[in-house]
Amino acid sequence: MKKTLILIPLLLSACASMQPTPQTTSNGKAGYKLTCSEFNTTVEQCKVKASELCSHGYDVDKHMTFRETYPDSGDGIYMPARNHVVVACKES
Repeated sequence: MKKTLILIPLLLSACASMQPTPQTTSNGKAGYKLTCSEFNTTVEQCKVKASELCSHGYDVDKHMTFRETYPDSGDGIYMPARNHVVVACKES
């Protein structure tokens, strides 16, 4: 039962891994936060999505972009890392 409870959030996060969330960047500009689970996406796929959202290009906010990892609990359940990429769209 415990393994099932751990697996459910993993499956839910995999389904919603490329949903852009409005985010204010560290310099106060409006932007997006993209969460990319290494289960089914890559950082490059996140950047492609950022290109789709920002027609004039984007800047990655290095102060707010990070990688979230989970320690191996030793019970055979693997939680893939998630990359959180925050971008600010460039103006024309």
